Amino acid sequence: MLTVPQIEALRKANPQLYEALRRVAGASLGPNQGWSLDDQIVDGTDYARVSSGALTAGNIDPSKSGVLMKGSVPPTWSGAFTYVSTTSGLTWSWSGLSVYRADGTSTAIPDGSAAITGLSAGTTYYFYPYWDDVAGAMGWVGGATGDPAYAQASKTNTAAQQQALQGRVPLSQGAMVAATTTSGTGGGSGGGSGSCLRAGTMVLTKERGSVAIETCTPGEHLRCPAAVGGEGWTRIVRLEVRAADTFIRLHFSNGESLDVTPHHIFTLADGSPMRAERLCLCDVMVGRFGRVTLKKIEAIVEPAQKVTVSCEPSHQFFAGCHAASILTHNYTFSS
Repeated sequence: MLTVPQIEALRKANPQLYEALRRVAGASLGPNQGWSLDDQIVDGTDYARVSSGALTAGNIDPSKSGVLMKGSVPPTWSGAFTYVSTTSGLTWSWSGLSVYRADGTSTAIPDGSAAITGLSAGTTYYFYPYWDDVAGAMGWVGGATGDPAYAQASKTNTAAQQQALQGRVPLSQGAMVAATTTSGTGGGSGGGSGSCLRAGTMVLTKERGSVAIETCTPGEHLRCPAAVGGEGWTRIVRLEVRAADTFIRLHFSNGESLDVTPHHIFTLADGSPMRAERLCLCDVMVGRFGRVTLKKIEAIVEPAQKVTVSCEPSHQFFAGCHAASILTHNYTFSS
């Protein structure tokens, strides 16, 4: 039986003989009973046939069913990263991470943590985690600061490229940002975004009325739904402002909008939580004065600040670009 390399060599060296053999093969057993020189061959070690179902105009087409979708279309992922920090180090933790692939399969990533020591106090660092499909393990882009050397001093294209090499699945949308403290301990969330609102977002406080969220301080109260109907107040117990450059802008049917980080959580009208990055047009959400529909979604990439706030006893409050009118979640710090 001929192999692919033999046929290709014959086609190049003597196309007339190749064409003659192809015709003989097709007619060897009579009309419609011959064998094909191109199909009934054995795949070689270095070369093999490609199904016509994978081709468009002679080119391999990743959108066709003949292509193995795993690896040909970037996978997505879900889950969460959080960190706790001290003046000289920090520890990333993750849970519930899963990689979802275009062929319908998924990979559950074991929960775990990574401690980095030898860092400077009061300093912001950037991290690039990934899932290594070959090793079947979590990985971090190295060659930076700390022990292990995962803490990048700045965002770089090189680190982002290393995170997305073949066989690696990036587990953040850009760099994850974390900072050491000047004293005591701290913490926050990762995933390239965290669960945060953009600075400038308006909230309604008990003490000062409508204000920008970044001007709030622990001890102030935010307008929220009451446990048994109506409205109430929830107390801010912690608030942090950090640099960020990736936001999702959501436009609602009541004319309001919100800029949030991709992992920010909302409550849909049916009571289910949903991250901003997974919202869809026409999703029905909870507004202060009734249900609202999501009408438009934009990706915004520009230097800005994100505000992470934690409240109690209620972990929800109203916010908006112009007024506090959309129900949104706070973030529960892990420190």
